[in-house]
Amino acid sequence: MTTLKFITAFLLIALYSCGQNTATRKVDPKVTALSNKIIPLVSYLDNPDSCKQALLYLDSATNIDNNCFLCYYNKLMFLYSLKQFDKAVKTMNECIRIKPWAYEFYSTGGILYEKVGDTVSSKKYFQKSLTIINSILDTTKVRDLNYEALLNFKAVNLIMLDQYKDGNDLLKANADRQQEPELKKTTLSYMNKSKKELVDMLTDFEQYSR
Repeated sequence: MTTLKFITAFLLIALYSCGQNTATRKVDPKVTALSNKIIPLVSYLDNPDSCKQALLYLDSATNIDNNCFLCYYNKLMFLYSLKQFDKAVKTMNECIRIKPWAYEFYSTGGILYEKVGDTVSSKKYFQKSLTIINSILDTTKVRDLNYEALLNFKAVNLIMLDQYKDGNDLLKANADRQQEPELKKTTLSYMNKSKKELVDMLTDFEQYSR
């Protein structure tokens, strides 16, 4: 992902219609129509009824097309808002099924597994994310827009795998080189946190949707 904000990749889901993906795959018009119905509901993420209604639309969409990536992707913000993390795990796994190369989804999946108490699965996901990230970093230049985000993901994965010193050292080094104040602040916010503190921080939708 090309976002410069690490937390955006974890939590703040970009609102897209499945109809915007027609360049790469044909989308059923019914799926597009259902997906578009969630657009006005995004303004009411603090309203449980609105979130539940949006999920009904998106569930109907994925019942028609179980490969609608953006349908699953957009479900996550509503599930986070409702704190339905068990369902968020299943939804994240659908995203991974469709895009198995996406390191950020394995990281997010690991956080979600930690949140629901499945530490065995979380470890596997953090390790998988780390493996993919390391392979990408081997061919990524420091000037690449994704480079700093990759390092942040790697650092959090390391911390969640109990490699605290390596993870915190990487965060510190990454923050020192960052020029964008907001990104530097975000990077530093992950430093010296316990695993539980990181999980709580990265699953607190209200904190990061303000």
